[in-house]
Amino acid sequence: MRFPLRDQLELPCVFERLVPGEQHADGRRYLPLLLLRPTGSTALLPAEMLLGVVDRHHKVDAAAVGRRGVARLIFALSTLCVQTPPLRQGLAPEANWCAGVSTNPTALGRVVAVSAWEVTRGQLPYEALYAELTLDIGLGVIGTRTSLTANDLEATIGKARVEPGDAVALSQSRIDILGFEASDE
Repeated sequence: MRFPLRDQLELPCVFERLVPGEQHADGRRYLPLLLLRPTGSTALLPAEMLLGVVDRHHKVDAAAVGRRGVARLIFALSTLCVQTPPLRQGLAPEANWCAGVSTNPTALGRVVAVSAWEVTRGQLPYEALYAELTLDIGLGVIGTRTSLTANDLEATIGKARVEPGDAVALSQSRIDILGFEASDE
């Protein structure tokens, strides 16, 4: 997966565990689940929360389990909206979460950069948005790539266009990992 702001993405974490995919009857395996523990402040996420990320593109070496490093994450297919006060940063687990792994957290933070913001209205009676941006969630910087449709995108998002510095929330995301770089610490 290509992402134009890839070099800005960095979520310091520990690669806690790899849950290998179950084997199909035909011998292929389901995709592995990586369990990452962000190393930032517990004020920005629950202390016992592990982030579950499916390695769809087989980017992460299983030998990195147990190591501290930096994950490059894209929150894709997200619902994007401007935050209302109080403005927050961090990761909030899904509503039905109980201590452990969160695979669908809400990401809260400030926009760092916008590399794509394309609104179109074609033959259909609604607007479509394609957006790529980076978001500082206080724990690190993540990316988002999303497409939204709505009769009124401005009402859905909270403004006509997000700009660097805007506080936004990403929810209902599919998290993709572009890589994990282990540190020598």
